[in-house]
Amino acid sequence: MGHLDFPTQLKMTHMHLRFLEVMPHVWRSRDKSASLSLIELHLSDKDLLFFLGSTQRTLNALRLKMEKRSNFDVLTNYVFPKLDDFRFSTHSFSLNDSDLPKMIRSFPNLKTFSPHGKFTGKHLVEFQFLENLTLSYCSKFEVSNLIHILKTRNIKSLKLGVFDTSQLESIDLPLEGIKNIELLQCDCEEMRVWFLRNLEHLTHLKQLFLCGQIYGAFVWEVLRCAKRSNIRILDINFYEELDQILNLHVQIQTMKVGRLIRVNRESRSLLNFENIKEIYFKDSVFDELGFKQIINSLKTTEILGLSDCKFGFKEFTFLATEIAKERHKTLNIYLGENLVCHPDEFLPTAPIIWRVDGEHMYFKLRTEHPKISYGCDPVSIYFD
Repeated sequence: MGHLDFPTQLKMTHMHLRFLEVMPHVWRSRDKSASLSLIELHLSDKDLLFFLGSTQRTLNALRLKMEKRSNFDVLTNYVFPKLDDFRFSTHSFSLNDSDLPKMIRSFPNLKTFSPHGKFTGKHLVEFQFLENLTLSYCSKFEVSNLIHILKTRNIKSLKLGVFDTSQLESIDLPLEGIKNIELLQCDCEEMRVWFLRNLEHLTHLKQLFLCGQIYGAFVWEVLRCAKRSNIRILDINFYEELDQILNLHVQIQTMKVGRLIRVNRESRSLLNFENIKEIYFKDSVFDELGFKQIINSLKTTEILGLSDCKFGFKEFTFLATEIAKERHKTLNIYLGENLVCHPDEFLPTAPIIWRVDGEHMYFKLRTEHPKISYGCDPVSIYFD
């Protein structure tokens, strides 16, 4: 029974009383978390009631996409004493502040909360153990309520990207309320007004995600203000020249670049990869001079990965002896599926031909590209 998918499990409970008795034991023994899209599954309220009633005392986490108001009424009919992570969205209806007391009653030990609706933030402080809060889907949230939450709860994870410029002006977030944050997601204006000047004091910050419209010069400013000497991962996924970001002496373990970041002859003299150990390009565009500049700049980098990139030339020859000059460790270049195209058209025409001239122990060309995951935000920064 445990190997069946969830809709089939529910169908079985309608077939025989024995299955109706067995299925709750299967759920309780196996599932400590649940992810349900009621929009896709088309569950009846009766089936939802049966599942939630069977697992209410064992669930630790719940992801729920609700299709109609009655789904919410079924959910809040129960109390989930062990559940500390609740994230939800709604379809064809919206929740607001008047619905929060029901959720507070149903989730008395909630730590992670991602609400979706017209919430202003009122009542949220009544989640006594709240630590991780996502406000990105709360269109009516008020800054005064955010400040109250920060002052009264030990927030470790905060996701914003919801406040406009008029809400940010002349308002400061309490330093005591943000200094323990370990994960922060915000847009450019929220970072600039609320966090940038205090970024060096956020010493517990491990992950920073910048959303919305981002510019290379602003990323450089964020890295400068953070005053960190080491960055574990810098993940960039927006169209921008690299020179604005790389002109900073920070040690970077891994840099991942995606989404058509152009490297060309105009920027070639400014690129500086000496502080980057591993760099991966995906969906990026190169002309021949820009690509040669990258290769010639990799004096300390140990891995260069290229996948799904587009080049303005049909073939390229790596000069092994020249690349290895002044190196003390091997440069491994990994090639995925890369195509020829005109850099201004982005229309691939043929696979590129790669050649190697000579051999050297400090240069290796590899055709199997490692599996690298890229972030969905324009900029993701993982500090040590």
